[in-house]
Parts: sequence; C-alpha cells; structure tokens
Amino acid sequence: MKIVDWNQLPELGVSHNPEIKKRTLIGYNEIPQLMMYGTAVFKPGQEVEIHKHDTMFEVFHIQTGKAVFTISGKEYEVGPGHCITIEPGELHAQRNPFNTNVTWTYFGIAID
Repeated sequence: MKIVDWNQLPELGVSHNPEIKKRTLIGYNEIPQLMMYGTAVFKPGQEVEIHKHDTMFEVFHIQTGKAVFTISGKEYEVGPGHCITIEPGELHAQRNPFNTNVTWTYFGIAID
C-alpha cells in the first residue's frame, strides 16, 4: 500500500520541455507496464514539440483550462473533462496558446 500527498511532491520539469512542471504520483516500475502517473501545469505560451513514443500509450485527462493537441498532423482544442489517448508511434505535440494555465493528469502504459 502506498499513499502519496500531491502537495508534498516536488515539481519537476517534463522531459520534452523542462519549463513545464509535473508531479509524479506513481513512478516508473512501481506498477508493471505503468510508465508514470502524474499531473502537469502548462502555462500560457508553453509547448511541447512534435514527438512520439514507440512503445507506450499516453493518456491525458484535462482538469482545467484549454490546450491544443496536434496528433498525426491534426489539431484538437481540448478543455476540462476531455481525455486524449495517444497510441504508440503517433506523432503528437501540445501547446497552450491561451491566457490561463491548463492542468491535466496523465499516464503512460508500456507495450513492450
């Protein structure tokens, strides 16, 4: 059993853009196939460049604010309540062109 207090976790930079901060609730190798489970704050103007994960599903659940996800060349504006599942190998990027923070929870599931 493990209990984690989100308020006590350190804010770390995400690997694709260290200026975007995350808190990891469940880390790599704590649960088989789960790469991570965490939260992130995406400030106005921040973005993650186009990239892909060949061996991982990535799931984002938007909590507050709005963001634009580009997935396989198509843009999607998402807001609170939206859940985005990105499949292994799909090119994707995220940006916040709006005037307020966007927050989300997200996790990755390994397929290898």
